[in-house]
Amino acid sequence: MIKNYLKTTFRTFRRHKSSFLINVIGLSIGMACSILILLWVFDELNYDRFHENADQIVQVMEHQSYSDAVFTTQSTPGILAPALKEEIPEIEYATTYTWNIDYLFTREEISLKENGIYARPDLFHILDIRLLYGNREELISTPATVVISKELAIKYYGKENPVGESITINGIHLHTVTGVFEKLPDNSSMQFDYVLRFEDWLERNEWAQEWGNNGPRTLATVYPGTDLKALNTKIKNFIKDRNEGSVAELFVYPFADLYLYGQFDNKEVIGGRIEYVRLFSLVAIFILLIACINFMNLSTAKATKRAKEVGIRKSIGAGKGSLIAQFIGESMMITVFAFLVSVFLVEMSLPVFNNLTGKVIDINYLDPVLLLTFIGTVIVTGLAAGSYPAFYLSSFEAVQSLKGSLKPSGGEVLARKGLVIFQFTLSVVLIISTIVVYQQIQYTQNKNLGYKKENLVRFEAEGEISDHWDTFKSQLREVPGVVQVSRSNSSFMGRNSNTSGLSWPGKDPETLILFENVTADYDLIETMGFQLVAGRTHSQEFGADTARIVINQTAADIMGFDNPVGKSITLWGDETEIIGVVKDFNFQNLRHEVEPLFIRLGDFGGSAYVRIESENIQSSIANMERVYKTFNPSYPFGYEFMDEEYAALYRNEQRIGDLAKYFSFFAVIISCLGLFGLSAFTAEQRAKEIGVRKVLGASVQNLVMLLTKDFTKLVLYAIGIAVPLSWWLMTLWLSDYAYSAGLNWWVFAASGLLAVIITWLTVSWQSIKAALANPVSSLKKQ
Repeated sequence: MIKNYLKTTFRTFRRHKSSFLINVIGLSIGMACSILILLWVFDELNYDRFHENADQIVQVMEHQSYSDAVFTTQSTPGILAPALKEEIPEIEYATTYTWNIDYLFTREEISLKENGIYARPDLFHILDIRLLYGNREELISTPATVVISKELAIKYYGKENPVGESITINGIHLHTVTGVFEKLPDNSSMQFDYVLRFEDWLERNEWAQEWGNNGPRTLATVYPGTDLKALNTKIKNFIKDRNEGSVAELFVYPFADLYLYGQFDNKEVIGGRIEYVRLFSLVAIFILLIACINFMNLSTAKATKRAKEVGIRKSIGAGKGSLIAQFIGESMMITVFAFLVSVFLVEMSLPVFNNLTGKVIDINYLDPVLLLTFIGTVIVTGLAAGSYPAFYLSSFEAVQSLKGSLKPSGGEVLARKGLVIFQFTLSVVLIISTIVVYQQIQYTQNKNLGYKKENLVRFEAEGEISDHWDTFKSQLREVPGVVQVSRSNSSFMGRNSNTSGLSWPGKDPETLILFENVTADYDLIETMGFQLVAGRTHSQEFGADTARIVINQTAADIMGFDNPVGKSITLWGDETEIIGVVKDFNFQNLRHEVEPLFIRLGDFGGSAYVRIESENIQSSIANMERVYKTFNPSYPFGYEFMDEEYAALYRNEQRIGDLAKYFSFFAVIISCLGLFGLSAFTAEQRAKEIGVRKVLGASVQNLVMLLTKDFTKLVLYAIGIAVPLSWWLMTLWLSDYAYSAGLNWWVFAASGLLAVIITWLTVSWQSIKAALANPVSSLKKQ
């Protein structure tokens, strides 16, 4: 019986080649898109979950409560980890670690910048870091020691085991290698090539030794069975008990959840990257649904051609169940064939997809989870695509089928139209969403931030440059093409340093406002292109300007000063004068409103900023490098243009936009394949009607309009549903931005018009073909 079913199935495929090809192409593209999205989703969901004790690793964080908002941060005091480990019995291991730092590593003739962190020894007990050489208990327990990755060991020593050998860091500090580790996998949120002893960093940064100052991060493991809610209640006032007046509430948060659920508002988790994971999971389902709908529509549309086959089978005793099994079997065979094609498409497109997403995804076909997902996809797709046609075809009455009097019912036609509307609703929603995402990305890149990010170069003021800054600055300003030079502790790409230690006349003592603290050299405002709206900037002409600050307009509004210039305020208990006001500028991404900020004069500045002319940029950079090398001959001259750094802030949105663009394109292609098949079937069904109309004098134009009219109506219905739905979805998405491009009416109109044009182009070929056919041939057909 199975052999007979297989023969029948292959004969059916051969007899209906066009439908078979449309179904295979649509399903294979749909499954290929869905598999790629699922691979991306799996990679996102598995971030930081490869650690053996992932459920026990926690990030120690703070909720800082101010008068206008609650600020949640991973920054903690540098002395927190040992105190927690000693005083909280639920904590098994605790480490403090810094942000990633680029340091110069030098050995013999090799001198290169490497990226890594400072950390306490417990880091190697908390994270699953595979140690290749060295004693885990003694890795960074003594001063001037470093643990390096296998890649660095081979790069600098030509061998995997350089334990006990020395390397120079930043040109002056000789360190001993105490261990070699294997780098963490790509789906780790923490990446580093070296680990230095945290106590060495702490000695040079005394501010981090105080309970009132935050900067480094704290990671810990709790003992199995620890109740995190109870632990959070216990440690809530840990910092407040040690620092009177602190606004910080301590809490722990599962480290493995932080990557996806890292967005907080008013102490509550409100989302994060998980929103994109959910979004693209829905896109994968929608694309697969669109492909399945093609199969359903074409199968039910051509049902009358298989009516006699059903009648004969029923008349010789075939039951409804066996017919359903046969038709679902056909669906499963097409799905399996399409799946094999989709796997080939995935393998071919995976390098491009990895480049697009910035990931390193490969397919392990022996992975049981992935294998089950593939099998599940095939089964669900086969059943979803074949169930409705199977039940529909098997329901035919044998007598009517054999007489040839079977006609499509109103319900069948309505269902088919509904499926087409559903297909194009999803397609139009994807088109509109893609355009809105693209608009927002363009808006973020072109918005006036309040400073001139073009032709602005940033590099690290390190080595001898930091020690001889004034000389270096003076020489750099003499370089042709250089307009202004300054330095600052701020990257102007997010919050770097902030404080609530400002008081002013009339301020409520209970009111706490968080101000961004920008430490700067002379000429920073001129170099960055900030707009001075009142007063003056810091200048050597006015003597000791270190007790004077420049504030932004938001800060002036908060203080309630109509004319803040010349007003005296208190900063960290010291009297300070406001000498100027700059126009508000965005120093965070556009998801955030402009926060209050002040600029103070100081020599704590890690980044040098150089404004250059727009002409002969490469020549100016080359001349800057020559000056740089006179101070730091062994350092590579690494620089960034601020507009490129700013664009990188939205790399995630850009990637999401690119993914949406490509998947929207394929969704439309799949929808068009189904529409093409249906239009061909409609033209075939109405061949005699077209012949009669043509004989009676109907023009080709009239006939084409006749055939395209019904499909146009369906697409217009789909647009009517898609527009309000996409408006709601995109309003929700844009609400996460403090500054957005908004929703323009023409986006919806253009998307609708594009859908109609695509429909006409898809249907018109079959319509024109039918309209141009010889009416004699169609009228001769029985």
